[in-house]
Amino acid sequence: MSLAQNIKKTINYSRKNGYMEAFFAAWERVMAKYYRNYTYRQPDASELARQRGDQSITDICFSILVPAFETREVYMTALIESCLAQTYANWELVIADGSKSDIVKKVVSGYDDARIKYKKLSENGGIAGNTGKAIELATGDYCGLLDHDDMITPDALYEMAHAIKKKKDENKPILVYSDEDKCDSSGTSFYDPHFKLDFNLDLILTNNYICHFTVVETQTLKKLGIRTDYDGSQDYDLVLRIVSTLLLREKENVGAVCMEKKIVHVPKVLYHWRCHENSTADNPQSKMYAYEAGKKALIDFVDRMGWKGDVRHNKHLGFYRIEYRNNVLTHRPDLAAVGGFTVYHGKVAGGIYKGQPIVYAGYMNRMDLYQDTRLLDIRNMAVNKEYYSVYEEVTGHPYESTLYTDEKELPQWLKELDKTAGGRTQIALLGAKLCHRLLEKGGRLLLDPVCVRSVKGRADGPRK
Repeated sequence: MSLAQNIKKTINYSRKNGYMEAFFAAWERVMAKYYRNYTYRQPDASELARQRGDQSITDICFSILVPAFETREVYMTALIESCLAQTYANWELVIADGSKSDIVKKVVSGYDDARIKYKKLSENGGIAGNTGKAIELATGDYCGLLDHDDMITPDALYEMAHAIKKKKDENKPILVYSDEDKCDSSGTSFYDPHFKLDFNLDLILTNNYICHFTVVETQTLKKLGIRTDYDGSQDYDLVLRIVSTLLLREKENVGAVCMEKKIVHVPKVLYHWRCHENSTADNPQSKMYAYEAGKKALIDFVDRMGWKGDVRHNKHLGFYRIEYRNNVLTHRPDLAAVGGFTVYHGKVAGGIYKGQPIVYAGYMNRMDLYQDTRLLDIRNMAVNKEYYSVYEEVTGHPYESTLYTDEKELPQWLKELDKTAGGRTQIALLGAKLCHRLLEKGGRLLLDPVCVRSVKGRADGPRK
């Protein structure tokens, strides 16, 4: 990202969150250097040739959906060329064009390939409306969502097809997503990779981290549709409705396949998100309406799930927080425990962010977000009532919440253990064992970054 882009983002951030927050955000960007030396490397010629010759799977057809509107010739050309370069041949490109001019039509007419379908729309329906028209024309087994100024890598559909094929019929995925990066307006320089987590329920409830490249089972997509009321965040709304459908099905039918098996992550960069002055990637302020639509979609999700909570914007644009009324555990029986950060000398004392300064937001702002985790610190944790017996079995002590928001001091036995030689190591091992047992019982662990407690037992207070 250029110096000018960084300055622009810092100014906008300071206006929204204050100069001190902006200082720490800028400091983190300079010091943390997340993937600063990233270079995108597509598979070499021999690997691409191998993929083209791989006949182990050819029966999955992909419909690549593109909602177009006055797309620049160079961008549409690059998009089409990226599809034609696919090593997996069973696809169709569906372009729904809401342009008043013939700029997109002229570009498409220059290609003689039966797999390219073009539809001139009578009016522009926005991203959501134009995508909806493309869905009507789709005949593939899965639909891939591609913005009109972006590109997919040559191995994108090959990797998607094999990720789908790996699953048994009963676990056939409904949604598959990949990692992504950004490229400059010329489409030649790649940076800011987003290496994503496998499906993480609470992370998706704070931000559409799934984003690009996403393919959705066509039958499901046609049934759910694209809602025009959520234009700008129509993809987030779609993902949330898929998630809620799976969660409710799982809740109502004990024998249903668990949600995590129906949503698959391909850990490879398969999508290039182009940055230019009008894109959200380069200028988040350019599409504030999209962030409001995302909030609206999340409110709808909370209502459908029957949870009691309010949704607000996070300090980072495009990120949200569900403020559960009373206690999150009273609304979320799927959670075995919730916990926050435990800090020592200003740095996170344990867990996946161990050693990170507490003032940091973390890679992709994850330290500021709710998320599923596999490890919580027993010194800052609340356990759901159904799991009290597991806590007592593992610790040998009656259950007491240590979560900061409960405003309780640490139990005496934890204080005494902390004072002994190797006490902190024993506490860490005990906490790890407890978390492992809670996960074995089928519960989720939720990391709430707002809850911050020092390891010496003094509450540091809510995170700003």
